[in-house]
Amino acid sequence: MKRRILMVLLGLGAVGGYASGFAHMHRCSRAREAAFERHVADVCIAAAKSPARGAERAPAPFDE
Repeated sequence: MKRRILMVLLGLGAVGGYASGFAHMHRCSRAREAAFERHVADVCIAAAKSPARGAERAPAPFDE
C-alpha cells in the first residue's frame, strides 16, 4: 500500500514538474519575442536615420 501511494505521488510530481516547466517556457517566450521586436525596431530606426551608409554601396542605375 505504501509503495502504491509513493508511486502515485512520484508520478504526480513528475507530471506537475513537466507542466510547470512548459508553462515557464511559454511565459518566457513572450518576453523573448517582445525583446526581439524591440531590437528589430531599433535597427530599423537607426537605418532610417542614416540613409547615407547604404548609398555608398548601391550600384549605379542602368541607363538605356
